[in-house]
Amino acid sequence: MYTEALKFAQHEEKMIQTAIRALTLNIYNICDDNVYQFITTPPASIYFSDLVSSLRKQCLQLDALVNSSEDKCTHQRNKDIFLKTDKIVDDLFYFKDMLSVGESRLSRVVTQNLLSLLILPLLLPLLKLGENKGSYHISAVTSLYIVSRLLQVVGGKHLINGVAGLLLYHYMALCEREAIATNGDTAGSTGDASPLLHSLNDINIKVSGHEAEGEKEININYLLQHLNVQTSSNSHFDGSPRDDNVCIERFGIFAYLFSDNHSISLASLFLLLTLAENKDLEHFPASLLGMSQSQGLMNNCESAFLKVDGSILVRLMPQILKTLLKVLACQPPVSPPMQWHTGWFLRKVLQCQGNKLTDDNIHLFNTSYEQSRECLQKELDGCWFDHIPDTIGNEWGSCKKALELQFHVKDPLFTLELEICQQAIDGNFNSCFAWERMVDAVKVFILHLQLKALIFMGCLLEKPSLESPSDSDLGKTYSRDISSPSFGSEVSLGSGIPCRIAFSYAGVRDIYLVAVARGISGKLILAEKHPFRSQRGVVIAIAPLAGLSPRIDEDHPTWLHLRIREFEPNFVKAKGSQSKVSTPPADGRWTLGFHSAKACETARLLILEETCKQRSSVESMLAPLLREDYLVNVLDSQGD
Repeated sequence: MYTEALKFAQHEEKMIQTAIRALTLNIYNICDDNVYQFITTPPASIYFSDLVSSLRKQCLQLDALVNSSEDKCTHQRNKDIFLKTDKIVDDLFYFKDMLSVGESRLSRVVTQNLLSLLILPLLLPLLKLGENKGSYHISAVTSLYIVSRLLQVVGGKHLINGVAGLLLYHYMALCEREAIATNGDTAGSTGDASPLLHSLNDINIKVSGHEAEGEKEININYLLQHLNVQTSSNSHFDGSPRDDNVCIERFGIFAYLFSDNHSISLASLFLLLTLAENKDLEHFPASLLGMSQSQGLMNNCESAFLKVDGSILVRLMPQILKTLLKVLACQPPVSPPMQWHTGWFLRKVLQCQGNKLTDDNIHLFNTSYEQSRECLQKELDGCWFDHIPDTIGNEWGSCKKALELQFHVKDPLFTLELEICQQAIDGNFNSCFAWERMVDAVKVFILHLQLKALIFMGCLLEKPSLESPSDSDLGKTYSRDISSPSFGSEVSLGSGIPCRIAFSYAGVRDIYLVAVARGISGKLILAEKHPFRSQRGVVIAIAPLAGLSPRIDEDHPTWLHLRIREFEPNFVKAKGSQSKVSTPPADGRWTLGFHSAKACETARLLILEETCKQRSSVESMLAPLLREDYLVNVLDSQGD
């Protein structure tokens, strides 16, 4: 049954593949030596290498999608990447289920195949060895994503420590040499890397040699020894160079940690965090990274980044902090989701640092904060300024939740986001893109406000109470029928201006234009005169005041052109805050005709005046939040 089932293991139909995997897991859970002997020896054991080879092929396909130069900004390409990562994660959970059986022979064959056919070839580029060319070559950001996701999902002591041993080998070897130089022997040395790599001794991987040699198998310890020879004469463990050579932090994954490519930099930090915060990591590499196992995650510590003397991450923490701040302050700015992820890293680092920044870093953050505030203030002149208060309320909780997200549930997929070209929206006057730009500005400002509170107050802020100006502050009140009209309802025509409009389905009609703002709400109403009540009209069309951009036709001074927002934000909100509209609706266009150029100009000025009143109400509502002393006022209110 097992042998026949494996013939359908790579079937394209998802339901068949799921059934085969369920069947195999049931067999693996049979506690019988003969069964385990059968499935872990050839030819049956080839199934495991085929599975890993298939997974490796998917990883290469993902890398091709991420780095594709064709149709780089299409919605479909982004969707393909997310679907491919979902399939990879499904396969990883299948491997996790295998290891969860707990049978040593099964675990050994699965682990060795993952290490030799997937993990080691992926990590070779990160080790910067000369033998990393050929069919296994994959971009750094994709490699970092896959290894991080594999350790998150599959985990296991052998995989965790195998990856740690590979990434930290030359650091551990330097510790061992320093111990020899100091003590004269390695007896009892905590820097001995051999036990950590013992499980890798019998693993060979195929690498590409010279053209005449083709592919050849090399033992992983040979590669590590080769790396050891390259680095042993270059640097002290503390990073001080010998013979003016490159310092130790320039080798391996730490060379990527400070890359100018933000996605690679954040992906490297995430992988190191994945190792540092894993309870299966052995004592020596844990202390080398900066984790105290006596106070680790099992004691519900906020972060595993604790100040362990001599640890690499603690020693590099000021540089890491500056790198994160540079991501926030870079111009042109990175996408808001990427800034939120950077803020998440920054919060973890600040917890380790005790929320302390140097003067240079404070200046860097303040520059970034001012940029975010200026971007939000610019949106007050945009066509969605009336929705800014509601958007702040909607996004505040999402930002706080993103910053407080626990490490073990954070998906490293964000590390691929910068490699995926985001659709440009600057200079596009479509109201849909203008909406996305406004929401992005709100997201970035909220993030900076929360980080500012974290830096100077040591905590995150609760959602602010944005108070709308009272009617008495508006200087003028309106009846309810004007402030909240509906199609077909009656309104007063007291302030209306007579004009005409042509509808494709109803011809030319005589109407009245009524523009009114009340608080942060503003409407433009088109109404026909009531047949029996001279001062009343029946509403035939309604548009928001914000975004109208009234313009008099150059050739026809009695024509007034208006732009109408057709995009419906509530539709996007219903789908989720991260939703993007691939085919946004075109904005509406109204052209109103007046009996004279003077009446046309009067109508234009009326619209601008009421829009200005509405904008002033929004500005008054947001003023406390945008003030420099907002945090001071928050502290004062808490004290009261």
